[in-house]
Amino acid sequence: MSTTLDATPATRPPACSRAVPSLPPPTTPLELLLKYDRPVPRYTSYPTAAAFTTTVGAADLGAQLAQPSSAPLSLYVHVPFCRHACWYCGCNRITTQLGSKVVGPYLAALARELELIAAAMPQCRRLAQLHWGGGTPNYLNADEQTILWGLIAQHFDLDDDLEASIEVNPEFLSEASALHLRALGFNRLSFGIQDADPEVQRAVNRVVAVEQLRRSMQWLRQAGFESVNVDLICGLPLQTSGRFRSTLELVEELRPDRLSLFSFAYLPQQLPLQRKIAAEDLPSQWERLAMLDDANRGLTANGYDAIGMDHYALATDSLAVAARERRLHRNFQGYTTGGELDLLGVGPTAISQFPQLFSQNQRDLKAYYRDLEQGRLPVERGLVVNDSAVLERRALIKEVMCHFQVAMDLKRFALEWSDLQAFEADGLVRLERQADRGLVEVTTQGRWLIRTIAAVFDPGQRRQASGSRLV
Repeated sequence: MSTTLDATPATRPPACSRAVPSLPPPTTPLELLLKYDRPVPRYTSYPTAAAFTTTVGAADLGAQLAQPSSAPLSLYVHVPFCRHACWYCGCNRITTQLGSKVVGPYLAALARELELIAAAMPQCRRLAQLHWGGGTPNYLNADEQTILWGLIAQHFDLDDDLEASIEVNPEFLSEASALHLRALGFNRLSFGIQDADPEVQRAVNRVVAVEQLRRSMQWLRQAGFESVNVDLICGLPLQTSGRFRSTLELVEELRPDRLSLFSFAYLPQQLPLQRKIAAEDLPSQWERLAMLDDANRGLTANGYDAIGMDHYALATDSLAVAARERRLHRNFQGYTTGGELDLLGVGPTAISQFPQLFSQNQRDLKAYYRDLEQGRLPVERGLVVNDSAVLERRALIKEVMCHFQVAMDLKRFALEWSDLQAFEADGLVRLERQADRGLVEVTTQGRWLIRTIAAVFDPGQRRQASGSRLV
């Protein structure tokens, strides 16, 4: 699609001529995205991690863990190691070829952290969800994976219906490793495709042959994984509509249960690794938006439900079921079926999330090791949230991000209601007033701008926009 907004006429009219009518308001998803494109948080939490401070530390997490509870937990385990660096990546990772030489000490540190956590809790907690992320969790070999699983089972009761997921690099997946992960107890798995075109892959230093991607999916299906997710990134260098369409055709062939479709955030000032990517190699905003729109149309026409702002799931997948039943939740792991489970994170940079406490572990591996050697929970920073108004705004943002609708008190949120009326004029939301209650429903077109709509309820964004851009 091509629209010229700034064309200069060949002959200028005289200054006294009749005023030129203003351009009509944007109507297409692409035009609306461009109109509202500004930095906005992804709202994996509210307040966001940008509000974390070092005034929150190990004592705060210890006090939280000491509270008696029979409720199940969600556990996140961070594995920071990668064999090579993908140039688009903004994750906390350590690139090394040392293998078990670095994994051995790391497993010992995780064992110590789990011991400290268990000692702080008055009872053994049950795990309903478990996720290994990174980095590259399958950097660990089979024996090391078994050791880590055993450490977790030693300190927690694993639910009979445990939802256990792991992220892997398909480049290093084999039939034997897929079978081993399933035998350990993992029933969900995610791997990154990003883009299947060899030129694009080389441009981001992430090369995985299409045949290896096909073999990986075949091995995972044969191993009996209940759900397989693949990640795609739109907006990578050298990406074109034609190349990305070929990737989408591969995805249609592989038929994953879930799909994450991310828009590439090019932040070379904050992420030095991205400086290896030439800005001139990136597709334009229009090209990126056209690719996103093409992907959305294709996926929703082929049996996938749109979940939140960047996820898709087959209608039979538990994520889609949770969305239909309004049980969808969002935390630092993204969209999840786990409801309001407390989230406990272990490993460097891992974030723990409780109703009134966020705590983040040391982001530097040496600092993480040092805290554990001194017998201290390795918390670097966090946030305590006791203000009922902030908690109410968190609930409103979650409703928008997860369920595309929200009800609000018009007396207390008059300013927000006014902002939403501007969105209604552009067809992004439908508003209904019932006495002092306002009902907001995000339209199909408005789902492209779900973060911007959620940001209406974030006073910090009114003062100063921050986060990543929409396109």
